Amino acid sequence: MTTLVHAAGAVRKGARLAFGYITAACVTLLVLTGAFSRELSLGWEHLLLLLAFGTALMARKSPRARRAARARDAAGLDLELGCLLFSAAHALLQHLGGLLSPFYPIMYALSAFTGAFASRVHVRWLLGLAIALEAPIYFLTEGRSDPKPYLLHGFFIVLFGATNALFTQTELFRLHKQAQQDRAEEKRRINHEARLFRLAEKPATTAAKDEEHLWRGSVSEVKSSVHWNLLLLKRTLQLHSALLLLRDPRDGRLWVVESTTDSQNLWDGPFPPGEGPVGAAYQRGVLTNLSMRPGQSGLCYYRNRNEPVRAFVAVPVRERGEIIGVLCVDRREDRAFTSQEEAILSGSVEHVLCALNTERVFVQLEHSKREQDVLYEASQALGAATTEQAVLNAALAAATQLVVHDFAAVTHYDSQADKHTIRRVVGDGAADFAALSFSSSASLTSMAVQNRHYLPFRGDFDPQNQTVFVRGERLANMHSVLILPLCVRDSAIGTLVLAARRRDAFPLDVRPALQLLANQLAVALSNAASVARLEELATTDGLTGCYNKRHFHNELTARMQAAERNGHQISLVIADIDHFKAVNDTYGHHVGDVVIRELGQILKQLRSETDLVARFGGEEFCVLCDQTSTRGALELAERARVALGHAVFETENGPLKVTCSLGVASYPDHASNQETLFEAADRALYAAKHAGRNQVCLSQ
Repeated sequence: MTTLVHAAGAVRKGARLAFGYITAACVTLLVLTGAFSRELSLGWEHLLLLLAFGTALMARKSPRARRAARARDAAGLDLELGCLLFSAAHALLQHLGGLLSPFYPIMYALSAFTGAFASRVHVRWLLGLAIALEAPIYFLTEGRSDPKPYLLHGFFIVLFGATNALFTQTELFRLHKQAQQDRAEEKRRINHEARLFRLAEKPATTAAKDEEHLWRGSVSEVKSSVHWNLLLLKRTLQLHSALLLLRDPRDGRLWVVESTTDSQNLWDGPFPPGEGPVGAAYQRGVLTNLSMRPGQSGLCYYRNRNEPVRAFVAVPVRERGEIIGVLCVDRREDRAFTSQEEAILSGSVEHVLCALNTERVFVQLEHSKREQDVLYEASQALGAATTEQAVLNAALAAATQLVVHDFAAVTHYDSQADKHTIRRVVGDGAADFAALSFSSSASLTSMAVQNRHYLPFRGDFDPQNQTVFVRGERLANMHSVLILPLCVRDSAIGTLVLAARRRDAFPLDVRPALQLLANQLAVALSNAASVARLEELATTDGLTGCYNKRHFHNELTARMQAAERNGHQISLVIADIDHFKAVNDTYGHHVGDVVIRELGQILKQLRSETDLVARFGGEEFCVLCDQTSTRGALELAERARVALGHAVFETENGPLKVTCSLGVASYPDHASNQETLFEAADRALYAAKHAGRNQVCLSQ
């Protein structure tokens, strides 16, 4: 009963989703039978079809239909609507006189509508459908034989649809490019104003997602405070214009950052720092109060230098002994500014500086908070990571959030071999440096490890005279590099290397956070290495380097379950050294250990990548051959037997040659589960021993 209910639900859901197509198909069939011609009157079947058509259009706009569209293909609704409209258009044309009636341009309008609003893929389908649908109506239903009108209709359908699609796509592309340019210009403006307000020396050098929002909010807050300050001055002192000019730290030119004026002639700049009365006040660093003759103001911030200004005052904006701008006010009345008004203007400058300092503190706090959040998240991720790759992924992700860079790498330093190895590299040209190894030299990486201090000091990179890793492997088009040593206690175990194409990418204020990240990375890498060593000790035989018995049993269980689930073969080879007790008694246990190691090495060299070699105990080894047939396991066992038989061991008592016996069993040929597989291989091994040793036996 449950199956029938599910089936009915599936049919109901499919019918609901295909309702529009079914309605369009019904209308098309009626058109092909001529049901909408002028000679036939509209009956109840037409009214029912019209009702179904309207229901399909309304259902397309319902919330359930929109949810269904999001769950499958939202653009599929365009195809459904197109089928409905084209079928309805043919029904209307048939009632108005057919395909050669004066009303046929309805199809051209519909083609243009389709090209403008449907997706690019569905435009082709719908236009092809319109042309294909018209063929049986034209040649069969209307019985016409001249193909020229049909071909002409098809040409114009494609022309109108493709032209509108092209125009729409072109306009969308233009709007997209314009939006990108507007965003880039807005970002440039925000960075420029943040630099003028000294909110940061180098805005937008960090990589936080909300960085641009932070600058925009800070700039807006400062501009609002300055604007109301200037507006208050203008109304209180009856000014013509009041404006604040600040110096750009990059080139020293002055810019108008905020103003209030009655003039339509104001210009934002930039202005040379020594131009006119404004420049004189800036360079001299003293309050300048001037009375001017009509039409000869010479003020640089007016496009027309003959602005009718009669009184002018410029107050230098001095911060920590440095002049960073000028507050300028003027008025048209022939009334000089009094000393009391000069004091008001000086106080206004102090208010502006207070607003700037307040916002700078806020920005610094936000940056500190964000850096702490990033470092905290990095610490959590690094602490939870137990493998080297997980540690490297977490560290590089945190570095990306702290500072914008185009290249990043983590190197490991082996102090015993005096060798550096790149463990992980991302960014531009990463493929050229993957797994690169090099010895200590005059490279920046080697010197950072030796000195345990970040390099270069200023972060500038000269590819002609400096080497990051090794000569011959250069970072292309990089102008900034920062190499941070990874120190654990008193030794460096590697480096974190960051590089960027732009200059001054790693300012001093971001280096402490990066150094903290490097310290956390160093500890996490050391812990991951310790975990790897513990796992190796827990799963590996110390004498041979093969897996131990416990790990072998765990892997055998997992792989047997996979073989049972997927239906593939799995084979087991058990090897045992012949007369091994006599070897120990005659040549000593140290020679016996050498023989055991040799057999382990032979088995590891002969195995495939998916096979597992384990020392099962004493002189006995097991090889688990995953997805390997009985024949493949027999061939591996025979090669191992021959290789050990050819090996010669030099001892104090002369050369020694040993042999081994091997047993082979496979699932499902010789066993049905893990226990019976091991028993079958063990029986085959004992059969080889009893048959004279130095041979391979297959389980029977």
